Amino acid sequence: MLNTVDVGLMANHLDAHKGIIKRLELYLNHAKNQQFIHTLEQQIGILKNHVKVMNQLLDPNNTSPVTLPSIPQSTLNGGKQTSSVDIGLVDRDMAFDAHFTANAMAKDNFVSSNDMKNQQVKQLHSGMAMQQSHIGNQYEMLAQQLGWLNPPQATNLEQTNSISPLNNTPPIGAMKNHKYGEQQYPQQ
Repeated sequence: MLNTVDVGLMANHLDAHKGIIKRLELYLNHAKNQQFIHTLEQQIGILKNHVKVMNQLLDPNNTSPVTLPSIPQSTLNGGKQTSSVDIGLVDRDMAFDAHFTANAMAKDNFVSSNDMKNQQVKQLHSGMAMQQSHIGNQYEMLAQQLGWLNPPQATNLEQTNSISPLNNTPPIGAMKNHKYGEQQYPQQ
């Protein structure tokens, strides 16, 4: 039997997965870039696998071992039905949303795994987090390749100014008799 915490977290995940899969399938029907299509197909496959895994975990009659399938290969379905309806989004917009979704799902799965009680459920959700993180990285690489992502680079001066020297920190034990608001520390 699973803990109610585990059941509640997975029930919430299942509801979220349904809507996300539908949104990503909508993107798949409008995407043009083959690399983007490939990553979308993988992400949709991952989410469908995660739904199957969670349903297996939730099934009290399931006696077979539950494992997380690896990231599915894309079918690169060249004959997919492309919708003629304009949804007002281009590949760049959809890719950034799919990237954000993958990263958000990775974080949610990781945080949830920390709260889960059953070791198997915990480990499987950590694995799900890693898969979503991998997909997020694929979107990031795609965005860089296509020139969609140009994060500003910090200068050497900015990096140097961000360094926090340890000599401004009180030595261990110096805070024993410290009163709130005092800032006098013995110099080393």
